[in-house]
Amino acid sequence: MIKEGGPLSFSRFMELALYHEDFGYYTDPSRTRVGKTGDFATSVSIGPAYGRLLSLRIRQVWEAHGNPQVFSVLELGPEDGSLALDILKAAHQQDAAFHQALHYTACEPGARKREALANRFAAAGEPNLRVVAAPEEAKAERGIILGNEVLDALPVHLVRWSGGSWQEMSVGLEDEKLTWTMSPCSDGPLSDHLTKLPVDLPEGYTTEVCLNLFPLIKELAATFEDALILLVDYGFERSEYYHPDRCEGTLQTYTRHQVGKDPLEAPGECDLSTHLDFTSIGEAAQAADLTSLGSARQESFLVHLASGLLQNLSSPETDREFLGQFQTLTHPAFFGSRFHFLEFAKGPISSGLTFPGRS
Repeated sequence: MIKEGGPLSFSRFMELALYHEDFGYYTDPSRTRVGKTGDFATSVSIGPAYGRLLSLRIRQVWEAHGNPQVFSVLELGPEDGSLALDILKAAHQQDAAFHQALHYTACEPGARKREALANRFAAAGEPNLRVVAAPEEAKAERGIILGNEVLDALPVHLVRWSGGSWQEMSVGLEDEKLTWTMSPCSDGPLSDHLTKLPVDLPEGYTTEVCLNLFPLIKELAATFEDALILLVDYGFERSEYYHPDRCEGTLQTYTRHQVGKDPLEAPGECDLSTHLDFTSIGEAAQAADLTSLGSARQESFLVHLASGLLQNLSSPETDREFLGQFQTLTHPAFFGSRFHFLEFAKGPISSGLTFPGRS
């Protein structure tokens, strides 16, 4: 593509490296990406405790809607389907009526992964569990949308502060090797976003801008008529994200639990990830007429969510596995301080929900 049409924006390069149907990092269902034998760990890979905890929040939302007989759950980026199965198993253990009401949809754009998910779901014995290619295929009256570590893999533009102005970094080719090329940022959404950034930056300051947030949040807001949107990821508010001291941005690669800095080294063979600009997420939600319920670090959100459960555990011995996973999920040295929970609502019922814990 570069030979035929010239350098690619990094956003387009990242999209291809992660989501190309044949060669993208995320599209091969046979690749082990998550867990000890994969490239990175997630809250889901810690064990079923995470799904058990999220099912508590889903049940709270279901009850706020008056325990309807049909309540939709839409999960973005389901990977291998483990979170969906953990949530549904926990729901079945909590309340048969709650479990029966859940109509769970996993949204996976990759055709090969959709097929693999459909096969796994068919063997799970969950009649109301399905997989679709896009959120618009899951429209419903009421429900909850889950985005667990999805937004950090949205393609981003790379920019560098040079000579008192922003330059866009694109991916070119030199001697059959991928290389960086620089060009002035043209007028448009990217340059508009850059006006929100500070200008007292050191020469060579490099960062990323995600322009995909606004259309994605708008699409999600149109999926259910009355909905809670729960996003879980890592990031900073804009003032911290674009701090002058963060001169190399947040873009990283992950392979075999090793962090790298060169996204051009092995495209399609490693994960590419960035932190989130939480301020931009809030702006995108506001533009989509969503109500912000609150945000908190994972440790605070899960501890408040699990308070009743922790007081009613059958015995420490029986629940030792759960307690161990819960500690990993909430301890500041592990996952507790890394991830943040952000909740947005649409519709009168969901907008009246109380955020778990202190925002």
